[in-house]
Amino acid sequence: MDFQTRYTWDEEEDFPPSKGKKAEDHLSAEEKIFLREFPRWKQDLEVSIVGLRALAEDIDEKHKAFTKTSLAANSVAVVSGVASILGLALAPVTAGGSLLLFTAGQGLGIAAGVTSTVTSLLEHSHKKKAQAQAGNLVGIPDTEGGEDEAKKELYASATSKIICGLSNMKKSLRAIENAKAHPHLAKAAKRLMTTGSISARRSREVQKAFGGTTLAMTKSARMLGGAVAALGLGLDLAAVSRDWKQLQEGATAELADELRAQARKLENQLAELTEQYELLQQWIRSAQERMSLEAGQPHSGGKERGGDPVHPNTCNLHELSM
Repeated sequence: MDFQTRYTWDEEEDFPPSKGKKAEDHLSAEEKIFLREFPRWKQDLEVSIVGLRALAEDIDEKHKAFTKTSLAANSVAVVSGVASILGLALAPVTAGGSLLLFTAGQGLGIAAGVTSTVTSLLEHSHKKKAQAQAGNLVGIPDTEGGEDEAKKELYASATSKIICGLSNMKKSLRAIENAKAHPHLAKAAKRLMTTGSISARRSREVQKAFGGTTLAMTKSARMLGGAVAALGLGLDLAAVSRDWKQLQEGATAELADELRAQARKLENQLAELTEQYELLQQWIRSAQERMSLEAGQPHSGGKERGGDPVHPNTCNLHELSM
């Protein structure tokens, strides 16, 4: 709703108006429409202002809840990264322990990834719903076409990582079972990680039993895996820090701030319109009082009279739309 009302005032006119006319008869068609429709416009504006503020509060409340969930998920991801790094580091020392740590890290990472993805999807869905509700109150264009595409790519990437994580976790669980069932293969895998020298046949058996896990990795592969895990841990720590900072600062959503700004704009426009409405009403009352006082008195054509109300000859109403 964008109401802009402007009055232009002429020089003083003689009063009373022509016999048989009312003060309202001297108003323009636009002014008459304004007087008739303003109470409805005012009510609609007040409803929109209240609705926008309530919607902004709801968005902020939901955003705070989603941020808390994101903080929890990223904290779990940090624990997952630490467990994965420890699993890689302890692989040459304790085969079974490293497998358990690495598998636990993978499981926590999958849980954190699923939680983060679902939280992001829910918040995005709630944001779109809030935008639709705001659009019913006041025209706010949806400018998130590019963001929607970026989110789709992010979700696809997250889904791919989760599927890959599940596959690796399945391999780790199978490797734990093989290590318990074939202790000699676990010892051979330990020699492979420490000295790198085992027979070709035994190497094939180790790869078959523990392929895709820490027990089948060479030293360089473990170092590369540790570097990747450390990088992921750093990103997770940054995400935890970001979520914590948002919560400390109140975790307000950008859309909520936009809705509050729109509500303030409508309040200012309503105040301006109300002032103009009251001004026009005051002119009508003054004109009616003047007409009542001068009723029956001869009109002194050329004599100036002070105190005559100023006539708002035109009222240009621009963009009166609901």
